[in-house]
Amino acid sequence: MAELTAALDDALSGQGRMVMLVGEPGIGKTRTAGELASYAEQQGANVLWGRCYEEEGAPPYWPWVQAIRAYVQQCDVGQLRSEMSQGAANIADVIPEIHNKLTDLKPPPALEPEAARFRLFDSITTFLKSAAQSQPLMLVLDDLHWADRSSLLLLEFLARELRESRILLIGCYRDTELSRQHTLAETLAQLSREPVFRRQVLRGLGQDELGQLIEATTGVKLSQEVTDTLYAHTEGNPFFMTEVIRLLSESGELTSEYIGTPEGLRIPEGVREVIGQRLNRLSEQCNEVLTTASIIGREFDFRLLNILSGGMSEDQLLQAVDEAVSFHLIEDVPGQMDRYQFVHALIQQTLAEEVTTSHRVRLHARIAAGLEELYGDDVEAHAAELAHHFAEAQTATGPAKLVRYSLLAGELALASHAYEDAITHFERGLVARDIDLSGTNAAPDEEAADLLFGLARAKSATVERYQLREVFATIICAFEYYAGVGDVAQAVAAAEFPIETLGTRIPGLAEFMARAITLVPADSHEAGRLLSRYGGIIGGAGDYEGAQKALEQAIAIARREEDVPLEVQTLTYAADVSGRHLHWQESVDNGLRAIELATGDETPWTKVLSRVWTARSLLRMGDLDAARPHALFLTGLAEMRTTRRSHVSNSLVPISSLSYLEGNWKAFREYSDRGLEASPENPELLLPRVLLECQTGESALGKVFLDRP
Repeated sequence: MAELTAALDDALSGQGRMVMLVGEPGIGKTRTAGELASYAEQQGANVLWGRCYEEEGAPPYWPWVQAIRAYVQQCDVGQLRSEMSQGAANIADVIPEIHNKLTDLKPPPALEPEAARFRLFDSITTFLKSAAQSQPLMLVLDDLHWADRSSLLLLEFLARELRESRILLIGCYRDTELSRQHTLAETLAQLSREPVFRRQVLRGLGQDELGQLIEATTGVKLSQEVTDTLYAHTEGNPFFMTEVIRLLSESGELTSEYIGTPEGLRIPEGVREVIGQRLNRLSEQCNEVLTTASIIGREFDFRLLNILSGGMSEDQLLQAVDEAVSFHLIEDVPGQMDRYQFVHALIQQTLAEEVTTSHRVRLHARIAAGLEELYGDDVEAHAAELAHHFAEAQTATGPAKLVRYSLLAGELALASHAYEDAITHFERGLVARDIDLSGTNAAPDEEAADLLFGLARAKSATVERYQLREVFATIICAFEYYAGVGDVAQAVAAAEFPIETLGTRIPGLAEFMARAITLVPADSHEAGRLLSRYGGIIGGAGDYEGAQKALEQAIAIARREEDVPLEVQTLTYAADVSGRHLHWQESVDNGLRAIELATGDETPWTKVLSRVWTARSLLRMGDLDAARPHALFLTGLAEMRTTRRSHVSNSLVPISSLSYLEGNWKAFREYSDRGLEASPENPELLLPRVLLECQTGESALGKVFLDRP
């Protein structure tokens, strides 16, 4: 507690901190965080909690959603608008309740997947830091060993921005759950590099402390021999000890009159056994209700239990719930009506593990049907939860609803930029439909095409550049179905999806775009968007004349439609095509015009490429002074932690070329090393590096770079 209060004091003074409470199940991580939270509130901090859950079905970013949603509910409109500022619409992608208070939010402009996720993370981080200015914040994220990948990525992002803030972030996780391959292990490796990060391992209580605990909670003072026996069984684990004490007290074996020997105490061998013995003291009706609740999850809704209770009346159900509360097995969820939670995950796990496989399947089927009834017209918002239960019940319910809710859950995850979650949902739907995940087979129907297109969009944000060909093959499968049935809107959406990145050429992409163009009217807005990409693609492949024609058409349509982002994108493609065909001045003119028109909402790809070709063409023309500001601007982009690795590498090409031409070998090598670290096979960095090393007498080192694949 001394370490934790010191971290809190630092945060209160404007030096943000992050502390991880680590230990085995029941060691007291949540309770310790709760004690610190009470102290923090006394010091004037606002405490927000978020919990992760073992079972699938929670929305992406669930612990963050719980914490921020609680803040939104207690905040007035003016304060919320001020603290969220321009990021409100982005945060509302994840927490729709924000729209209830800020009713005039406009959808944020579309960005590439990685840029969209950066914008979301930056908006949330900026909001939390702003909120902490008026009142310090303590964030508690519990059970991080069950966190989804998107939540952990946001945690990594926030950690890099905590230093100058009034935020204390407490995370709790079980070290017994972690392996080297665990998702959290990778995050902890990243967090450990941050100066704000600390790890606090909890080891449990000592023998003397056990005696104090028993006396404080029961009023019974036991002999040292009996206390030592209890300690030997519980090994100082606070939850285990507390459950044993409760069991012995409830059974009448632990009283102030107890003078028996240690052998006279019937002490369970493990924590699950003691929980089981305490459950045996409950009524059959209460055990039945708790068993159903354990399959629902750590938290559960009374209304759902009422739907599932069968022949039990509402009064009988209330009695069963009250009985469980009185035995300290479940408790109210703070601030929520008719919601309960197990007081510890081990209680839920003990109950759930006792359920046979066939009974579990039937319970999941009943829960899924009950949730559909409970949510009514709002089932889409809870698609991930429903998909989880229908997946567990698939042998009883079949695949139809599993596929439907997996598709909905995948789309919701995409909308909130939780791409890893989206992949899981889309793949589960495709597996249930027995459709090849590689996308090599034609989509048999609209649902299959939607699953494949969703999977491609999610994967494009997470895979390496060399894997984009596989993603393109999946998009083709979806496109072929849409085009075949005349769904032009979806076919265009598939064709427009920005799969190609700087320096990546995908075979068949030009032909794919040409076919998409034939589906729309020649002078339509859709044609302008498709022509823009098509011109860039064929120009990079060598067709300068064809590219010029397509790009000119796209620019004319963009100006007619007053679509500035489309015009900027097309001018950027034009700068790229002109430069590749050695028309340096034309490349500079197009690049400068794109830079001049840019509003700040452009994709990172457009922002990088327009500057790259402007700087590159100016260098080819020998105008080093004119190229310098563009090269320096790109260097700044490369230094942003969230810039895509391929963009980092290409952003450093102009400044490395400028250093080379000026004879600044030291700077050239530094920029070259940084660019090659991000993209080891970038030929525009490798070739000049080979030349320089050979020209300066380092031919052996030059050969090392020359031999790279």
